[in-house]
Amino acid sequence: MDKNLIKSNLGIILAAGAVWGLTEFAVGLGLQKCGTLYSGAILTGIAFFWVSFVYSLTRSIFPVLIILAVVVFFKMLDAFLLPVTWNHGSILNPVFAFFMLAAGFLVLIALFRDRFFSALTNRIAVGAGAALVAALLFPLAGFVTGSKACVFAATNIPQSIYTAPVAMIIAMSTVPLGYFAARRYADYMSGSRHERTRPVLARLWAPAVVIGCLLIVTIVRLI
Repeated sequence: MDKNLIKSNLGIILAAGAVWGLTEFAVGLGLQKCGTLYSGAILTGIAFFWVSFVYSLTRSIFPVLIILAVVVFFKMLDAFLLPVTWNHGSILNPVFAFFMLAAGFLVLIALFRDRFFSALTNRIAVGAGAALVAALLFPLAGFVTGSKACVFAATNIPQSIYTAPVAMIIAMSTVPLGYFAARRYADYMSGSRHERTRPVLARLWAPAVVIGCLLIVTIVRLI
């Protein structure tokens, strides 16, 4: 693990987690108890973009854990502002989903290792596999949180499994896109013409994104 690389990119890592948290919050505003049929699958696919981005940027799993902590913090902040107890199913089940999503990605990274960086097809496979693992693990939420996972109407099929193909298709795109975005960001920040502005950007805009996301969540809940 390159600690200096993680430290130098800590701002963008936190910003990525904040945007992920804001996305979850924004979609959650319009959902009922179990949401719409494909909302979870779509959010899963989108989340893999940020997970792939921070992993690709640093080649370390530690930033994945950092953005996981950030998105959990956003969910707990939302619970505090509602107010809802932290152990309510509407809070714990999404948090469990975040952990399963990260677990799915890390399992596939453990299988592919450096091959993730060598070919587009490998990144597509990681996206599909990670989304499938996350979908298969999420029904365990009932045993962990005490709130059963949503099931597809008139069946006992967990909604996450029923919609897994959608999550897989989206993740097959977002994981490679996260890698591409990370490479472009790294190239931009390392370019000689940005050598002077890079420290300013790192110190100002990334924290501004985090603060902005926190303010949006807070203001919307307090209105």
